[in-house]
Amino acid sequence: MVKVGILGTGFGRQHAELYKKMTGFEVVLIYGRDENKLREINKTLNIETTTDIYEILKNEEIDLVDICLPTSLHTKWAIEALKHHKHVFCETPLSYQIDEGEEILNISEEYQRNVFVDLFYKFSTPHHITINKIKNLEFGEVKSFRSYNRTAPNWGDLGLQKNVSDFHIHNFDFLIEILGMPENVLSNGIDLGDQSIAITTLNYNNKFAVVESYTNLPKNSPFYIGFEVICEQGSIKFDAEYGVNTKEEFVIYYSDGSKEVLNPQMKDDYEQVIHHISDCLEMKKKSGLLDITSAIQVIKIKDAVLKSLEAKKSIHIGGSLT
Repeated sequence: MVKVGILGTGFGRQHAELYKKMTGFEVVLIYGRDENKLREINKTLNIETTTDIYEILKNEEIDLVDICLPTSLHTKWAIEALKHHKHVFCETPLSYQIDEGEEILNISEEYQRNVFVDLFYKFSTPHHITINKIKNLEFGEVKSFRSYNRTAPNWGDLGLQKNVSDFHIHNFDFLIEILGMPENVLSNGIDLGDQSIAITTLNYNNKFAVVESYTNLPKNSPFYIGFEVICEQGSIKFDAEYGVNTKEEFVIYYSDGSKEVLNPQMKDDYEQVIHHISDCLEMKKKSGLLDITSAIQVIKIKDAVLKSLEAKKSIHIGGSLT
């Protein structure tokens, strides 16, 4: 049984509901600042609450601290949790700064504790299937990659910098699994206050990728997500619309002109993430999917995108294949 302490009552509440549905986890305590929210959580979910983070960190019963605080607080409380000999599960982005991510990595190694970062795209069923097919070279070498998100500004400020730092980044994590780190990044964007458009081209040796994030759809619009990976011997394409009506299309196009429609059982991304964390803790192993190194690579691309937007030119990263 993994015993969990949660920091935060926004996403933290959603995480608590998820843990309650799953076997092998018990939420011992939830921290928050809003006493009304804490009372509601206690009444509805029957979970003890606190306004003192150290009540969680000093609780020897707790194995895992789940951090759902604003990103600016992630580094401080991840480090504090590690120093109190807790494993850490942190919402994305892990941090806005590479040096902070590296500090968390170093301290996790010093205290021999895991830090899991919620890089959930790799656990989305279509993304997971695609990664496996590409790594197994089922269609030969990848030639190009495109992914997109389109949404109304339903999560507060999604102006250009927040779009890139909090929204655009999940596509980068997926891209790294497909093509590794890019050589160069060129990004264009439009800042519309709390809405924005960001389009980034990432160049590799004789191949390229495009990542698009739109946060300027009208209110009540569906959430759109999709990707296409074109290879030597075919392509794999996924498009989805989530709203009042859910529509999903997952198709493989083969080089001989035929196509295959995929209809896998769609598993909940977050449930798969939690199962993975449970497996890692039970087997006392590190994660190769939710690891800090992957999160730092994402931050590196994000920084290059922001520099490109400011300088209005291509930014060299250097590239390395994973």
